[in-house]
Amino acid sequence: MNAVSCKELQIRIGSKIIFDRLDFSIKEGQFVGVFGPNGAGKTTFFKCLFGNIPYSHGKLEVLGQSPIKIRGKIGYVPQQRDIFPLNLTGRAFIATAIRGNRLGIPFLFREDQKEIDRVLALVDAKDLAQQPLTELSGGQRQRLLLAQALLGKPNILILDEPLNNIDPKWTQHILNLIKHIQSQQKLTVFLSTHDLNPLVNIIDQVLCLGNKTAILGKAKEVITSEILTDLYQTPMQVIKAENRIFVTSFT
Repeated sequence: MNAVSCKELQIRIGSKIIFDRLDFSIKEGQFVGVFGPNGAGKTTFFKCLFGNIPYSHGKLEVLGQSPIKIRGKIGYVPQQRDIFPLNLTGRAFIATAIRGNRLGIPFLFREDQKEIDRVLALVDAKDLAQQPLTELSGGQRQRLLLAQALLGKPNILILDEPLNNIDPKWTQHILNLIKHIQSQQKLTVFLSTHDLNPLVNIIDQVLCLGNKTAILGKAKEVITSEILTDLYQTPMQVIKAENRIFVTSFT
């Protein structure tokens, strides 16, 4: 089954066309890196996948159904993450989302406690359960956000620029953790980021978004000077050496 299938898909915000005639499919179990310049519509595309933003034309199926019907099968870590209730412990923070509710800590049944234990173990964060968020680093908080997104055993995991404001040590740790969870849980993962280099040896495919369109393929096929220059609308250089791909800007 395809995780995502687009046919002649158009997405609008008001009168503005964000994407036009998207036509691609992504099979389940893929780790997809999502790239594109600021304002290209990466977050808008993600929100359309789980039905928060309707599409205006064409066809979009997620796990073989319309997006709104499978919303509970998608785990999501949003780009805006400056709303931490810093007085909470790590465990209490995860509990705020146990039933999709971030407005407070609900009454927790035994099954809820077990589910929180499960996702804490998945992200290797048992040691953070009783620590207040005020004492945690950006990378440690990111693990808790990932744990929240894994509640309920989703089929698809969407991570909107999860590596922002994380130092290089935590960046690699978080990426390795996501890759391990993806393989272990057989998830389809969409991860957007501005830094291509840490991902090129981890992802299965690249989805480049820009200029109202999308290009999908293997990293070595899609991450080229010509394609990125067109998407970013600025001269880009791609250097390939020792099985790695390095991307730089001429500006």
